[in-house]
Amino acid sequence: MRKFSLLLGALGGMFAGYLFSNKRLREELARAQDPEAAARLLGRHLQRDGKNLARQVQDFVESDEVQRNIKKAKKYALEKVEDAKRELGKIVSKAEEGASDAARGGVSSLKKTAKSSLKKAKMVARRAHIKVRKLS
Repeated sequence: MRKFSLLLGALGGMFAGYLFSNKRLREELARAQDPEAAARLLGRHLQRDGKNLARQVQDFVESDEVQRNIKKAKKYALEKVEDAKRELGKIVSKAEEGASDAARGGVSSLKKTAKSSLKKAKMVARRAHIKVRKLS
């Protein structure tokens, strides 16, 4: 509800400013017969002034200065995207290095474990062989 009241306040302020700045509109509204006629007058003025405003905004956006600034903004945005890609590439390469180091470390520890298991198996087999010889 709070946003609605803010919106109404903003619209009221906008229309008050519009009325204060447009002398012809004030005079025509004073001569209006009923509220419907006043609403039609206000609508006509808003439509005409809206078209003028839209034309002015379009001219402003199409001006050389604004177009130069838009090109600068695009160039800046592209540079920032490239910087972000480079940074992301660095992070990915560091992660790949860490993963490959971990994999190498895993392989070497696996080899050590396999060797020690093989040694233990040979010792157990040798003891079993000795026990079998003693029994026979």
